[in-house]
Amino acid sequence: MLWVWIFGGLAVAGLVALVVYGVGLAHRVAAVRHEVEVTLGRAEEARALVAQLSLPGRD
Repeated sequence: MLWVWIFGGLAVAGLVALVVYGVGLAHRVAAVRHEVEVTLGRAEEARALVAQLSLPGRD
């Protein structure tokens, strides 16, 4: 009967570890999405600045 409690405890510990890993992974995904949004915003700003350039011989 003791082995049931041992395996049950291990199963609960494994489940807790999976939940903690999932929450950490969700936070990492959110951070990556934020960085992608920031990068896209900066790329748009760079595109706007490049569009303002007037290069000689291209007019």
